[in-house]
Amino acid sequence: MTRLMNSPLKDWLSFDLSESEAGPIYSITPGEDHVGNPLIKALHGGIVSTFLELAALDEMRRVLGRDQNGETININVDYLKSVRLAPLFARASIAKAGRRLVFVDCQAWQDDEDSPVAKATCSFLNKNGAATSLASAQLAPWSVISPGGNSLT
Repeated sequence: MTRLMNSPLKDWLSFDLSESEAGPIYSITPGEDHVGNPLIKALHGGIVSTFLELAALDEMRRVLGRDQNGETININVDYLKSVRLAPLFARASIAKAGRRLVFVDCQAWQDDEDSPVAKATCSFLNKNGAATSLASAQLAPWSVISPGGNSLT
């Protein structure tokens, strides 16, 4: 497994990426600190959503380039069943990548990829894409664009 970029949060989650024939698989190996319900040893929902968000963000950077500086706009997580204290895996795919927005779908499972435990849809502001589009328009940094698309300066 390849360790992803240094991050205390990624280290705390034991966040990893491995390659398979079907594409990259993201994973975490949770510990007792990640349990939300000690009675049934289920992971905290925040751990699951953070994992899905990190997987989606890393997928965006992996596909569009490591220099992409995405900022989360929204994340919608559907919890499909309890997540046990066991390794958690995910696949992410870009649903749409525009000049300014990137939408990524992500699905997590434990034992069987065909039996997901959670899924997420994430939207990111692609800061580099916005900067590139302004640079390609060759506008002065102080230019203002009207709703009609015309420069007001």
